[in-house]
Amino acid sequence: MNRSTSFALLAALASMGLAGAQSQATGHAAAPTAQAARGTAMTMTGSSCAKVLKAKVNLNKASQADLQCLKGVSATTAKDIIANRPFKDSGDFSRKIEVIGRKLWNDNKANLTF
Repeated sequence: MNRSTSFALLAALASMGLAGAQSQATGHAAAPTAQAARGTAMTMTGSSCAKVLKAKVNLNKASQADLQCLKGVSATTAKDIIANRPFKDSGDFSRKIEVIGRKLWNDNKANLTF
């Protein structure tokens, strides 16, 4: 890369950084923070989760908040479970939820149903 190309690239990157800083200063970056707060509000208290787990969690019907009561289930995993419904059995669940399905099933099988 020659010197003039390097300078042009550096100038472009610097102007992009300034544009990002300006949007934060004007409050346009507030939307993701509000979305994150809504996601946090979906989690339940310990006593609420205890009630959910006592009744067992139906993987085909449970809400995102109910799914997050399970050991190892984040908001992202709960959304993945909901998106991949319905599940026929534990094998089907493990196949559809490839990354964590088998471990999640093994860690929570006493609290799960279909």
